[in-house]
Amino acid sequence: MTKQFCLLLIILFFSSCQQVPELRSNLIWKPYSKQAVEDSVAHHRPVVIDFFAEWCPNCHELDRTVFSLPQIQAKLAKVTALRMDVTDQEAPQVQKIIQEYEIEGVPTIVFLNSHGKEVKDARIIGLVTPQEFSQAFALLALLK
Repeated sequence: MTKQFCLLLIILFFSSCQQVPELRSNLIWKPYSKQAVEDSVAHHRPVVIDFFAEWCPNCHELDRTVFSLPQIQAKLAKVTALRMDVTDQEAPQVQKIIQEYEIEGVPTIVFLNSHGKEVKDARIIGLVTPQEFSQAFALLALLK
């Protein structure tokens, strides 16, 4: 191999290992709290809860391929968008929330209508496309 080719391979390798910069999608999410859900219900505002973990590659992929899109961010701006970090699944407060929402894995996205009831048909488990997310979100909009 030529020196230039080896150098190119090394550059490509290290550039793929770089940390992905903080995505704009993190600006749309507020940390999950029971109070935030209660406040939203009191104001008749639907809630979207993203259950994610730092170690979850599909969670990060959702950030890159779905939540970073302007049309998805516009949808989430119309609701209360909360993110529940379940990275430490052994923590008692995390276990309680996981049980309360019956979370079996991440990523999971739960949609609550303006009365605080889950729209079960809209629940997302795993990696989805922007179109699939939009379809689930449309169910939430139908059942205000």
